[in-house]
Amino acid sequence: MKKLLASKKKLFSMVGILSIAVISISSTSFATSFTGGRSSANFNAYYDSSVSTNGYTSAYDTARSDWSAASGSVNIGKTTSTSGTPDRYYVGSTATSGLLGLTTPYKTSGGVAGVSDSWAYATVVIYHNQMQAFGMNSAQKTSNATHEVGHTLSQAHPSTSSSSVMKQGIQSIGVQAYDKQSLIAKWGN
Repeated sequence: MKKLLASKKKLFSMVGILSIAVISISSTSFATSFTGGRSSANFNAYYDSSVSTNGYTSAYDTARSDWSAASGSVNIGKTTSTSGTPDRYYVGSTATSGLLGLTTPYKTSGGVAGVSDSWAYATVVIYHNQMQAFGMNSAQKTSNATHEVGHTLSQAHPSTSSSSVMKQGIQSIGVQAYDKQSLIAKWGN
């Protein structure tokens, strides 16, 4: 009888540990970030003249500010120089219908990096002609810029029912609680 009780205690103990492990794993499963990325979430961004010419300076400023405020480990500064490896922000046009923006990461060597590679910097382009074609307002354009800048922080498109600026499509939101949790899971608080 004593052996049976000891066996049951051991079984309950193991079930308890397994339950804690499952809860721990599922509590971080919201993280929708790339396995690769830059080595630090402290970097600068250079604004190409196309940003101010097309009137998107405040959209990119808000995007940088929102992501930087989401975690103490994140700081996206602004620079007027392309020397070093700052991210580069642009506003452009594309013939690809429905493409609102594109973020492309680059390796130190200059070649395009994959989402599981280490990269040195990224270019971010938001497409003015496509945003105009969809009749996007200022809040939606800022949300689009915030989405693209999120990719420079290794944030991926989530498959969640939660509100997230990283979801694809037209939105008028900034960094949400889900995005903040994902960012902290990648970079720390």
